[in-house]
Amino acid sequence: MRIEKEALGAFFLGVSSGFPYAMIGATLTTRLAQDGIDKKTVTAFSLAFLVYNLKMLWAWLVDGVRLPLLGRLGQRVSWILLAGALVMAAVINLAMVDPKAGILATVVAAVLVGVAGATFDIVIDAYRIESLKPYQLGVGSGMSQYGWRIGSAAAGGLALVIAARSGWSTAYMVCAAFALPAMLTATVLGEPKRHRDIDSWNSFAQLGQAISGPFVEFFRRQGAWLVLLFILLHKVGDTLANLTFRLLFDDLKFTNDEIAIYDVGLGFWAY
Repeated sequence: MRIEKEALGAFFLGVSSGFPYAMIGATLTTRLAQDGIDKKTVTAFSLAFLVYNLKMLWAWLVDGVRLPLLGRLGQRVSWILLAGALVMAAVINLAMVDPKAGILATVVAAVLVGVAGATFDIVIDAYRIESLKPYQLGVGSGMSQYGWRIGSAAAGGLALVIAARSGWSTAYMVCAAFALPAMLTATVLGEPKRHRDIDSWNSFAQLGQAISGPFVEFFRRQGAWLVLLFILLHKVGDTLANLTFRLLFDDLKFTNDEIAIYDVGLGFWAY
């Protein structure tokens, strides 16, 4: 089957979308465990993932604010380049902090990666949907999920292997490059045709309507609160489980290479 360039682009977008999640997930758990951080503190880092559940609060900003200078490239392309740069900067910042010297700085750095990664997700999803033709949406969605899983697994596995040889700071800095596939894809494919025009905000009232309008429309729907609670809570259990798995591996003295091969590698293919 011939894979069209838009669907292939969705794959590379997914690769970049998945890696920030890996950087503040099980990979960070292993790093903290190896640095001697206690288990209660490590499991509390799962709160950093809540940022992804709250990204709808600033999606309006990504959708409607035209960036200076970069905005000439188009609304979606400019935001992908900005969000990608922010993700790289946040991951490098996380690489530079020392959990043993100050856990608060590590918490802040992890949350910043979450915010930048969630913003990257917002614009990547918008770009993918608008760049695909209606008949490509199914294949494009599947390619995006393949990309997300591969990007997450590749970044997590690579970080473990590099950390065993050159330290965690180097590992995180190298993995920051996983933001580049989405940035290059957007640059090559260019700005997609928008499904609607950018909102024009000529007053604070119009800005307020742009922000509140989607929320008001959502909560008018039957069962909206139940759907929202499901979105916010359904990943908490397996997120904590994945974090505690890595704590167990550390207690059992598995090496980074063993975790990369059997947990990340074999686990990915089994999944």
